[in-house]
Amino acid sequence: MKNLLRMTIMLVLVTSLAFAVIPRVAEFAPPDTSVNVGGTGNLIAGVDIDGDGATEIYWVNDNWNDSDAGELIPKIYKLERAVGETDYEVVWMANAQDFDPTITQNTWPTLAITDLDNDGKMELTWGIVNAGAGNPYRIWVYEHAGGDNFGIQNPTTLKWEPHSVWTIADADGVNIRPVSWKITDIDADGVDEIIFASRKSDLTFGICSVDDIPDDGAGTEVWTMEYSQADVAIYGGDNKWDVAVIGSSAYFFDEVKISKVKWSGTEYVYSEMDPLPGGISFDAAQSCDVDGDGTNEILVGEYFYGDTTRMIWLCYEIGDTLNRVPLFDLAGTDYLDGGRIIGGDHGDIDGDGNMDFVFGSRYSGPPNAMMFRVEYDGSGEIIDPSNWELTFADTGSLSSASGGIWSVIDIANVDDDVEDEVVYTSSVSAGSFTYPIIILDNDYTTGVRNIFNPASFELGEAYPNPFNPATIIPFTLEESGMVTLTVFNVKGERVSMLISNDRMESGHHNVMFDASDLASGVYVYQLQVDNTVRAAQMVLNK
Repeated sequence: MKNLLRMTIMLVLVTSLAFAVIPRVAEFAPPDTSVNVGGTGNLIAGVDIDGDGATEIYWVNDNWNDSDAGELIPKIYKLERAVGETDYEVVWMANAQDFDPTITQNTWPTLAITDLDNDGKMELTWGIVNAGAGNPYRIWVYEHAGGDNFGIQNPTTLKWEPHSVWTIADADGVNIRPVSWKITDIDADGVDEIIFASRKSDLTFGICSVDDIPDDGAGTEVWTMEYSQADVAIYGGDNKWDVAVIGSSAYFFDEVKISKVKWSGTEYVYSEMDPLPGGISFDAAQSCDVDGDGTNEILVGEYFYGDTTRMIWLCYEIGDTLNRVPLFDLAGTDYLDGGRIIGGDHGDIDGDGNMDFVFGSRYSGPPNAMMFRVEYDGSGEIIDPSNWELTFADTGSLSSASGGIWSVIDIANVDDDVEDEVVYTSSVSAGSFTYPIIILDNDYTTGVRNIFNPASFELGEAYPNPFNPATIIPFTLEESGMVTLTVFNVKGERVSMLISNDRMESGHHNVMFDASDLASGVYVYQLQVDNTVRAAQMVLNK
């Protein structure tokens, strides 16, 4: 089995959902949380741009409350975990106000690693969602300057400033807020385009490029808007919240229309189609070649502004049509329960060669902060929902994390194994509390690894199993540690807290679980020692 907790999912109507298939191996605070009190704007993990062998995370802050000077100031950080070390530390940062003191930010900025001018120097391309008046810079590019640094260091202030900035608009007072973008060469001219969706109707989408990112930041570059809403004669859409690209076609999502922009070989051609029944996709659209046939498909999740479904859809092209197959409806009381799907990313978490798609949530549960994992099992047609699996990736009931909007998701390899990890957090804060960055990881051969101060322990098989009405849960600690032992049902609801964050000494321990007041069924027992989590199943037969 690829994991301990995988269960069968029946077509679109979800009958059961495996709990906590990807254990948490780390939770750590973002940088400077005393001033960055508005949540996480975006992050990119699992890269090594400077080539020193150390894992990097690039993180930007967010503005959720509109009430604190720290969260209104856009800041970007490079966090690095040196080889053999257990913690990420800040090794570079830039404050946008060091370059433009008037710049402020709103919510849900974009971030990408790019090489827009094809000079071999990687860039941090940051879409600051501006809250200020005038015509502020909305695209900021910091090119790699060597070592840990990006941008141009001001010789007087020693602060790091961007190599290139662009306003997108030509006039003051235009409200443009890109919340999702994809960077790709959509017109096959050898230069990548930034293809963005904006949640404000002054310019709801655009496709732009730049001819150069000057090494000296002299402003000699030329930015070009290749195509945008302004070029559409009759626009039937609304604010755009998401974009996905298949080949030479870009699809922009809102609650009124899905807008399609296709490069014909000589020009961009615009068309529209009906929206998702459940409304927009919000920074959750993911495009990749699911079945390895050389053509990309799109997975999207419904957010809001439509009917009550909260469906995960598979979208695929046939000619000029974007066909849709409903995979799973997450709207039920055991899942989103009135909440919304938001955010997503994909990668090969279990190392089986098939893409795992992870979607975040807003207002989900209880429990809150549900993270869903969807995977094609590789066994047949991708348009057959029975060839797809749905499991929990995580839920907020596993720690103090609750509330929030769990939309900042990056699936990347942040350690030295072959599988990808899930790195995620909340895009908003709880008052002045910015939620931690969470890493999910599982070694499907040898068990859970903790890349941060791993706790050495074994979780044994409950005995008897199946049981009625009581069973013994055994575990062994190699060293003393803080222990929590919890039992959940398959809905992810906690039914018993057997040990609650108690310090226990090394050695073998047996804990009895009495299920006299519970119904027959499958239960999950989960042992957390310090930051490491393991889980297994047991069956109650009455």
